[in-house]
Amino acid sequence: MNLTDHEIKKLMLSPDDPDGKVFFDDKMSGLGVRIYRSGRKTWLYQFRLAGRSYKLEIGSTEKVLASKARNDAKIAAGHVANKVNPLDLRRQAEEKHKDEFGDLVVEYLNEKLHPIKQGKKPMRPRSYAEVKRHLEDHCKPFKHRPIRSITQRDVADLYKKIAKESGPGAASHTWSTLRAFSHWAMRQGAVDKNVAALYDGGGAGDPRERTLEDSEIAIVWKACGADQFGNIVKLLLLTGARRDEVGHMPLSELDLVNKKWLVPEDRAKNGHEHMVPLSDTAVEILTDAIKTREAFMFGYGTERGFSGWSKAKKALDKRITEAGHTIEHWTIHDLRRSFSAGLQRLKIEPHVVDACINHL
Repeated sequence: MNLTDHEIKKLMLSPDDPDGKVFFDDKMSGLGVRIYRSGRKTWLYQFRLAGRSYKLEIGSTEKVLASKARNDAKIAAGHVANKVNPLDLRRQAEEKHKDEFGDLVVEYLNEKLHPIKQGKKPMRPRSYAEVKRHLEDHCKPFKHRPIRSITQRDVADLYKKIAKESGPGAASHTWSTLRAFSHWAMRQGAVDKNVAALYDGGGAGDPRERTLEDSEIAIVWKACGADQFGNIVKLLLLTGARRDEVGHMPLSELDLVNKKWLVPEDRAKNGHEHMVPLSDTAVEILTDAIKTREAFMFGYGTERGFSGWSKAKKALDKRITEAGHTIEHWTIHDLRRSFSAGLQRLKIEPHVVDACINHL
């Protein structure tokens, strides 16, 4: 039988034919079409190698024309003639394309909406939309690449491209998202190292280097009231932690008896669990504040931590001005940088400083 597109459409199983019967071509040895009772028809190439019989699926007859099926069969026959199994070549090709960036992004985003870790809440819609845009739009050049093939240089080139086309802010935010995604991929075993974390994200914008002088820290400290935001600012200065790590701190993370605060990996920006030793002053602040709390150390309600950062910061700046002081513009994150700078002035070894602020 000459298996043409026209002839294949007419092929049907008789009542006596077994389901999945193969009809072979008269001109191309080994090329055939398997037909099922359901009506599905698929191309295949049957061959023998090292005394064994194999079948190589070529594809559905609805998607693969007879001309392409013949060509694929001829290529496979050439490999067989060279004693190479076409099935092994296919497995190698599939392995090469395994863990493509785009496929992992889909899995990552799905996990953000449907966390597999017990007790972890889905990502908020606005945050999810941002992460999705960063990975699917800005990182589109990586979509069809195996994630293991992406290098630190690739990340640097992409960063500069985004900065040029969309601005340094977009580049910085995408880089931050890419770091978190790459760390997740590393935990899945898809990569051995986080190449996004190896790149410093520099070159597109002017990074902030502001650190507060000791005199400025004293002014800020004195202006902090006994309210929630004041306590948060003091704890940021005492621990060097990130804003949301303190502001969204669950009571369950604290061990005030042993003066320890454990930030779990799912709340740490770099995905690494972080044990923070608490000073006597920090313990005193937390002990006093914890008396009226239910789930979170700060904030209102039991669903999330502190909010209203901008408004609270403006109120603090106003108190500083009303006290007769003038301080150069500073941000909440500058407190973390000031903590690190203070340790460096005390001659603390760099690797110890990095451990203190969980820069690992």
